[in-house]
Amino acid sequence: MANAAASHSLAAARALVAEMFNSMRRTDLGALVAAGEADDFPEVVIARTLLQEQADQTARQGEALRQYADPSFWDEESPGGALAAHDRG
Repeated sequence: MANAAASHSLAAARALVAEMFNSMRRTDLGALVAAGEADDFPEVVIARTLLQEQADQTARQGEALRQYADPSFWDEESPGGALAAHDRG
């Protein structure tokens, strides 16, 4: 799963940076990036890092929502009380 996410963030970074170069009328660089031949360009490295951080945060938020949606999280009958009572957000 991690490899799929990393691959997706690289593909998204390439597309984003290629579009940026194309909009700057540097279609030569845009084509190079889109073809995957410029993954060491600083623009691609930065875009990939930012997109991966955003994907990681979204995954953490999704996991938190799944936990909150679980009825056992709110079960007052659990030893020590509901897990929700101990959650500090």
